[in-house]
Amino acid sequence: MDRFARVTHYSTSISMLACLIMALAGFLTFGDKTQGNVLNNFPTDNVMVNIARFCFGLNMLTTFPLEAFVCREVMTNYWFPDEPWNPNRHLIFTTSLTVTAMTMSLLTCDLGAVFELFGATSACALAYILPPLCYIKLSTRSRKTIPAVGCAVFGFVVMGISLVLAVAKLIRSTALFLIADEGLLTFRA
Repeated sequence: MDRFARVTHYSTSISMLACLIMALAGFLTFGDKTQGNVLNNFPTDNVMVNIARFCFGLNMLTTFPLEAFVCREVMTNYWFPDEPWNPNRHLIFTTSLTVTAMTMSLLTCDLGAVFELFGATSACALAYILPPLCYIKLSTRSRKTIPAVGCAVFGFVVMGISLVLAVAKLIRSTALFLIADEGLLTFRA
């Protein structure tokens, strides 16, 4: 195994282990009351949790430019494939991506719902659908492509189920009914 593959496997394994430990610790601590962002389960006046929230925000802040770079490059290559670099187009794409992300972040209070929707779509596509489709496209049709077709079908099924469950949970959690009670509005889930 070459060095890049080894580093990729080790880093992915360490990341998976860290995520599993955090998920297990959150579930064992809070049970079925665990929120999408486990830091939301802790009180707001806890210093250590606030440091963890700050680090999480810093992580998001430093990750966004990388994500915007990829998205901006895809947009440029899709809509303007043969045109040279244009600073005005670059500014418009970057500003639109930043304003869109900022608007979405201001409109939602629970990152868990956002993570569920993105996980239901992009994670399934990146893990189970796109790699086997690339394999099928790049290889000759034979019995070796049957598992790839099965993996892609499985990915579409998982994506559909995950998307339906995430949207149903989002609708269920935001379905608040306003009830007028002696001129006072009360919220009931």
